[in-house]
This record gives sequence, C-alpha cells and structure tokens, in this order.
Amino acid sequence: MKRITVSLPDELVEKVRHTAGSERTISSYVAAALKDYTERETLAQVIAAWDAETPVPADVHQHVLAELDRVGFANPSRQDDPVAE
Repeated sequence: MKRITVSLPDELVEKVRHTAGSERTISSYVAAALKDYTERETLAQVIAAWDAETPVPADVHQHVLAELDRVGFANPSRQDDPVAE
C-alpha cells in the first residue's frame, strides 16, 4: 500500500467526509471510488473497441449499455460525461 497526497476542492472534501461517514475512512472511500472509476474507464474503452471492430445497431448498443448499468457496470445516462468515459 502506498500513501499519496491529493489536493481537492473544499466542497468535494466536505461531501466526501459526509458520505464516508464514521464507518468508513475517507481513504478507503476514495480508494473504492477510484477503483470504480478505473473499471468504468476500462469498460468504456472495451465498448469503444468493440464498436469500432464490429459496428452494432444503435438499439442493440443501447440495450447492452442498459444491461451493464442494471448490473452496476455502466451508466448510459452519463454517456456524455467525460469522467464516466
């Protein structure tokens, strides 16, 4: 395990402190959030590569994204969000 220093806006720090609560440390909360982000980023890259290799009809693509969202791996409503990609 490595320790790093990260600077965050004051509002975000307060939200994280509030959300992390007393049961979880801020460090474990941030680690979980970053893990989730990197998994989503990888998933977006996989979907983009899949789409480039084999064009998929838009309705099928949306259905797959909806199913991934349903099981917690994607969020089609945030498709245009650069953080989610």
